[in-house]
Amino acid sequence: MARYDYQIFIPGGNKTALVYGLENDVNLCKTIQDKIIAEHQHDPDGEVEQVGFVSTDKSKPQLTMTGGEFCGNATRSAAVYYLDGRLGQVEIVVSGVAEPLAAGIGTGGEVWAQMPVYDDVAYCVLQTKRSGLYWVMIEGISHLIVPQLQALPYLTKIYECNNADAQKEIALSLLHKTISEYSLPSDCSYGVIFLENIADVIKMHPFVHVCKSDTTYYETGCGSGAICVGLVSSLLRGEDVCLPLLQPSGKIIRAEVACVDGTMKGKISGEVERGEVWAVEV
Repeated sequence: MARYDYQIFIPGGNKTALVYGLENDVNLCKTIQDKIIAEHQHDPDGEVEQVGFVSTDKSKPQLTMTGGEFCGNATRSAAVYYLDGRLGQVEIVVSGVAEPLAAGIGTGGEVWAQMPVYDDVAYCVLQTKRSGLYWVMIEGISHLIVPQLQALPYLTKIYECNNADAQKEIALSLLHKTISEYSLPSDCSYGVIFLENIADVIKMHPFVHVCKSDTTYYETGCGSGAICVGLVSSLLRGEDVCLPLLQPSGKIIRAEVACVDGTMKGKISGEVERGEVWAVEV
Protein backbone atom coordinates (compact mmCIF):
# COMPACT_ATOMS: atom_id res chain seq x y z
CA MET A 1 0.00 0.00 0.00
CA ALA A 2 1.07 3.58 -0.66
CA ARG A 3 0.56 6.59 1.61
CA TYR A 4 -1.02 9.78 0.27
CA ASP A 5 -0.93 12.97 2.31
CA TYR A 6 -3.71 15.50 1.84
CA GLN A 7 -4.88 18.76 3.37
CA ILE A 8 -8.38 19.97 4.13
CA PHE A 9 -9.54 23.40 2.95
CA ILE A 10 -12.96 24.98 3.46
CA PRO A 11 -13.67 27.62 0.78
CA GLY A 12 -17.03 29.25 1.48
CA GLY A 13 -18.06 26.20 3.52
CA ASN A 14 -17.34 23.80 0.62
CA LYS A 15 -15.05 21.25 2.33
CA THR A 16 -12.30 20.25 -0.09
CA ALA A 17 -9.38 17.81 0.14
CA LEU A 18 -6.21 18.48 -1.85
CA VAL A 19 -3.90 15.48 -2.20
CA TYR A 20 -0.18 16.21 -2.36
CA GLY A 21 1.08 14.93 -5.71
CA LEU A 22 -0.47 14.57 -9.18
CA GLU A 23 -1.79 11.19 -10.33
CA ASN A 24 -2.49 10.13 -13.92
CA ASP A 25 -4.34 6.91 -13.09
CA VAL A 26 -8.05 7.80 -13.06
CA ASN A 27 -9.01 4.64 -11.18
CA LEU A 28 -6.39 5.29 -8.51
CA CYS A 29 -7.60 8.88 -8.11
CA LYS A 30 -11.16 7.60 -7.67
CA THR A 31 -10.00 5.08 -5.04
CA ILE A 32 -8.10 7.77 -3.13
CA GLN A 33 -11.10 10.09 -3.33
CA ASP A 34 -13.52 7.45 -2.04
CA LYS A 35 -11.26 6.64 0.92
CA ILE A 36 -10.93 10.32 1.84
CA ILE A 37 -14.69 10.88 1.60
CA ALA A 38 -15.35 7.82 3.75
CA GLU A 39 -12.80 9.01 6.33
CA HIS A 40 -14.58 12.34 6.79
CA GLN A 41 -18.23 11.43 6.29
CA HIS A 42 -19.00 11.85 9.99
CA ASP A 43 -16.86 14.92 10.72
CA PRO A 44 -18.67 17.44 12.94
CA ASP A 45 -17.81 20.26 10.49
CA GLY A 46 -19.26 18.35 7.51
CA GLU A 47 -18.09 15.83 4.96
CA VAL A 48 -15.53 16.30 2.20
CA GLU A 49 -17.44 17.20 -0.97
CA GLN A 50 -14.63 17.09 -3.53
CA VAL A 51 -11.06 15.89 -3.93
CA GLY A 52 -8.30 17.34 -6.09
CA PHE A 53 -4.61 16.60 -6.63
CA VAL A 54 -1.93 19.31 -6.57
CA SER A 55 1.63 19.33 -7.83
CA THR A 56 4.14 19.53 -4.98
CA ASP A 57 6.49 21.48 -7.26
CA LYS A 58 5.42 24.96 -6.21
CA SER A 59 7.24 26.48 -9.19
CA LYS A 60 4.71 24.72 -11.44
CA PRO A 61 1.29 25.06 -9.78
CA GLN A 62 -1.23 22.54 -11.05
CA LEU A 63 -4.59 21.25 -9.83
CA THR A 64 -6.39 18.20 -11.21
CA MET A 65 -9.81 17.22 -9.89
CA THR A 66 -10.67 13.53 -9.54
CA GLY A 67 -13.31 13.78 -12.27
CA GLY A 68 -11.27 16.09 -14.51
CA GLU A 69 -13.79 18.88 -14.04
CA PHE A 70 -13.17 22.54 -13.28
CA CYS A 71 -13.80 23.57 -9.68
CA GLY A 72 -13.69 27.21 -8.62
CA ASN A 73 -13.47 26.59 -4.88
CA ALA A 74 -10.72 23.98 -5.28
CA THR A 75 -8.82 26.53 -7.39
CA ARG A 76 -9.07 29.05 -4.56
CA SER A 77 -7.95 26.36 -2.11
CA ALA A 78 -4.96 25.57 -4.34
CA ALA A 79 -4.02 29.26 -4.29
CA VAL A 80 -3.86 29.12 -0.48
CA TYR A 81 -1.70 25.99 -0.69
CA TYR A 82 0.76 27.45 -3.20
CA LEU A 83 0.98 30.83 -1.46
CA ASP A 84 1.08 29.19 1.98
CA GLY A 85 -1.56 31.64 3.16
CA ARG A 86 0.50 34.73 2.26
CA LEU A 87 -0.66 37.68 0.18
CA GLY A 88 0.10 37.33 -3.50
CA GLN A 89 -0.91 35.85 -6.83
CA VAL A 90 -0.18 32.61 -8.64
CA GLU A 91 -0.95 31.12 -12.07
CA ILE A 92 -2.44 27.62 -11.80
CA VAL A 93 -2.95 24.99 -14.49
CA VAL A 94 -6.41 23.61 -13.69
CA SER A 95 -8.22 20.55 -15.00
CA GLY A 96 -11.01 21.21 -17.50
CA VAL A 97 -9.49 24.54 -18.58
CA ALA A 98 -7.25 25.27 -21.57
CA GLU A 99 -5.21 28.16 -20.14
CA PRO A 100 -3.73 28.72 -16.64
CA LEU A 101 -5.90 30.73 -14.26
CA ALA A 102 -4.77 33.53 -11.98
CA ALA A 103 -5.65 33.17 -8.31
CA GLY A 104 -4.48 34.80 -5.13
CA ILE A 105 -4.96 36.22 -1.66
CA GLY A 106 -5.86 39.90 -1.28
CA THR A 107 -5.04 42.42 1.42
CA GLY A 108 -8.36 41.81 3.16
CA GLY A 109 -7.63 38.10 3.40
CA GLU A 110 -10.18 37.15 0.74
CA VAL A 111 -9.07 34.43 -1.66
CA TRP A 112 -9.95 35.02 -5.29
CA ALA A 113 -9.68 33.10 -8.55
CA GLN A 114 -10.14 33.96 -12.19
CA MET A 115 -12.99 31.97 -13.75
CA PRO A 116 -12.77 30.30 -17.19
CA VAL A 117 -15.62 32.19 -18.84
CA TYR A 118 -15.97 32.48 -22.59
CA ASP A 119 -15.36 35.83 -24.29
CA ASP A 120 -19.02 36.48 -25.15
CA VAL A 121 -21.55 36.24 -22.31
CA ALA A 122 -24.37 35.68 -24.81
CA TYR A 123 -22.55 32.57 -26.08
CA CYS A 124 -22.24 30.86 -22.72
CA VAL A 125 -25.72 31.70 -21.38
CA LEU A 126 -28.57 29.91 -23.17
CA GLN A 127 -32.18 30.56 -22.18
CA THR A 128 -34.29 27.43 -22.54
CA LYS A 129 -37.87 27.43 -23.78
CA ARG A 130 -38.86 26.56 -20.23
CA SER A 131 -39.24 30.25 -19.39
CA GLY A 132 -36.76 31.64 -16.97
CA LEU A 133 -34.26 28.78 -16.83
CA TYR A 134 -30.71 29.36 -18.04
CA TRP A 135 -28.07 26.86 -19.13
CA VAL A 136 -24.67 28.40 -18.46
CA MET A 137 -21.42 27.00 -19.84
CA ILE A 138 -17.92 27.77 -18.65
CA GLU A 139 -14.87 25.67 -19.39
CA GLY A 140 -14.95 22.37 -17.53
CA ILE A 141 -18.50 22.51 -16.12
CA SER A 142 -22.03 23.71 -16.90
CA HIS A 143 -24.92 24.73 -14.64
CA LEU A 144 -28.69 25.08 -14.97
CA ILE A 145 -29.67 28.29 -13.19
CA VAL A 146 -33.21 28.32 -11.79
CA PRO A 147 -34.41 31.77 -10.54
CA GLN A 148 -36.59 32.02 -7.44
CA LEU A 149 -40.02 31.98 -9.12
CA GLN A 150 -39.31 28.72 -10.93
CA ALA A 151 -37.24 27.35 -8.03
CA LEU A 152 -39.87 27.70 -5.29
CA PRO A 153 -41.80 24.45 -6.02
CA TYR A 154 -38.54 22.47 -6.01
CA LEU A 155 -37.16 24.20 -2.92
CA THR A 156 -40.41 23.50 -1.08
CA LYS A 157 -39.99 19.78 -1.76
CA ILE A 158 -36.29 19.93 -0.84
CA TYR A 159 -37.01 21.71 2.47
CA GLU A 160 -39.71 19.15 3.31
CA CYS A 161 -37.43 16.21 2.53
CA ASN A 162 -34.92 15.05 5.13
CA ASN A 163 -33.35 12.40 2.91
CA ALA A 164 -30.22 13.58 1.09
CA ASP A 165 -30.60 11.13 -1.81
CA ALA A 166 -34.21 12.21 -2.35
CA GLN A 167 -33.15 15.87 -2.36
CA LYS A 168 -30.55 15.14 -5.02
CA GLU A 169 -33.12 13.27 -7.12
CA ILE A 170 -35.48 16.29 -7.04
CA ALA A 171 -32.73 18.50 -8.46
CA LEU A 172 -31.20 16.06 -10.92
CA SER A 173 -34.56 15.02 -12.38
CA LEU A 174 -35.11 18.62 -13.51
CA LEU A 175 -31.54 18.86 -14.77
CA HIS A 176 -31.64 15.65 -16.82
CA LYS A 177 -35.09 16.45 -18.22
CA THR A 178 -33.89 19.87 -19.40
CA ILE A 179 -30.67 18.48 -20.91
CA SER A 180 -32.63 15.82 -22.80
CA GLU A 181 -35.52 18.04 -23.87
CA TYR A 182 -33.34 20.75 -25.39
CA SER A 183 -30.29 18.68 -26.41
CA LEU A 184 -28.11 20.90 -24.28
CA PRO A 185 -24.35 20.40 -24.29
CA SER A 186 -22.87 18.69 -21.26
CA ASP A 187 -19.28 18.43 -20.05
CA CYS A 188 -20.06 15.35 -17.94
CA SER A 189 -19.76 17.73 -15.01
CA TYR A 190 -22.81 19.84 -14.36
CA GLY A 191 -25.18 21.15 -11.74
CA VAL A 192 -28.49 22.78 -11.04
CA ILE A 193 -28.51 25.96 -8.98
CA PHE A 194 -31.82 26.92 -7.37
CA LEU A 195 -31.98 30.58 -6.33
CA GLU A 196 -33.83 32.00 -3.34
CA ASN A 197 -34.17 35.67 -2.41
CA ILE A 198 -33.54 36.19 1.30
CA ALA A 199 -33.81 39.81 2.45
CA ASP A 200 -31.38 41.71 0.20
CA VAL A 201 -29.20 38.77 -0.85
CA ILE A 202 -29.55 35.86 -3.27
CA LYS A 203 -29.09 32.42 -1.75
CA MET A 204 -27.81 29.56 -3.92
CA HIS A 205 -28.84 25.94 -3.52
CA PRO A 206 -26.24 24.08 -5.64
CA PHE A 207 -26.56 20.43 -6.64
CA VAL A 208 -23.44 19.29 -8.53
CA HIS A 209 -22.87 15.99 -10.35
CA VAL A 210 -19.49 14.82 -11.67
CA CYS A 211 -19.80 11.70 -13.82
CA LYS A 212 -16.18 10.57 -13.84
CA SER A 213 -15.77 10.76 -10.07
CA ASP A 214 -19.31 9.39 -9.54
CA THR A 215 -20.24 12.06 -6.99
CA THR A 216 -23.36 14.14 -6.47
CA TYR A 217 -23.59 16.70 -3.67
CA TYR A 218 -25.99 19.30 -2.39
CA GLU A 219 -22.92 21.45 -1.94
CA THR A 220 -22.41 23.76 1.00
CA GLY A 221 -20.84 26.24 -1.43
CA CYS A 222 -20.19 26.35 -5.18
CA GLY A 223 -17.73 28.69 -6.90
CA SER A 224 -18.43 27.69 -10.51
CA GLY A 225 -22.16 27.98 -9.81
CA ALA A 226 -21.62 31.45 -8.36
CA ILE A 227 -19.93 32.76 -11.50
CA CYS A 228 -22.70 31.22 -13.63
CA VAL A 229 -25.29 33.14 -11.59
CA GLY A 230 -23.17 36.24 -12.15
CA LEU A 231 -23.11 35.64 -15.91
CA VAL A 232 -26.91 35.38 -16.05
CA SER A 233 -27.27 38.58 -14.02
CA SER A 234 -24.79 40.40 -16.25
CA LEU A 235 -26.63 39.32 -19.41
CA LEU A 236 -30.03 40.35 -18.06
CA ARG A 237 -28.81 43.72 -16.75
CA GLY A 238 -26.56 44.45 -19.70
CA GLU A 239 -23.78 45.61 -17.39
CA ASP A 240 -20.91 44.48 -15.17
CA VAL A 241 -21.96 42.94 -11.88
CA CYS A 242 -20.51 42.18 -8.46
CA LEU A 243 -22.88 39.85 -6.60
CA PRO A 244 -22.57 38.64 -3.01
CA LEU A 245 -24.14 35.16 -3.11
CA LEU A 246 -25.18 33.40 0.09
CA GLN A 247 -24.18 29.74 0.20
CA PRO A 248 -25.95 26.92 2.11
CA SER A 249 -23.03 27.09 4.57
CA GLY A 250 -24.03 30.63 5.50
CA LYS A 251 -20.84 31.99 3.89
CA ILE A 252 -20.67 34.49 1.04
CA ILE A 253 -19.00 33.89 -2.32
CA ARG A 254 -18.73 37.05 -4.40
CA ALA A 255 -19.12 36.72 -8.18
CA GLU A 256 -17.73 39.47 -10.41
CA VAL A 257 -18.38 39.70 -14.15
CA ALA A 258 -16.93 42.54 -16.22
CA CYS A 259 -16.31 43.32 -19.87
CA VAL A 260 -12.66 44.34 -20.30
CA ASP A 261 -11.54 45.54 -23.76
CA GLY A 262 -14.48 43.72 -25.34
CA THR A 263 -13.75 40.43 -23.55
CA MET A 264 -15.84 38.99 -20.73
CA LYS A 265 -13.93 38.35 -17.49
CA GLY A 266 -15.08 36.50 -14.40
CA LYS A 267 -13.77 36.21 -10.85
CA ILE A 268 -14.98 34.76 -7.56
CA SER A 269 -13.76 35.63 -4.07
CA GLY A 270 -14.42 34.85 -0.44
CA GLU A 271 -12.88 33.29 2.62
CA VAL A 272 -10.98 30.01 2.64
CA GLU A 273 -10.23 28.18 5.88
CA ARG A 274 -7.11 26.03 5.95
CA GLY A 275 -7.37 22.79 7.91
CA GLU A 276 -5.19 19.91 8.99
CA VAL A 277 -2.98 17.57 6.99
CA TRP A 278 -4.14 13.95 6.94
CA ALA A 279 -2.97 10.73 5.29
CA VAL A 280 -4.69 7.82 3.59
CA GLU A 281 -3.25 4.48 2.49
CA VAL A 282 -4.31 2.87 -0.80
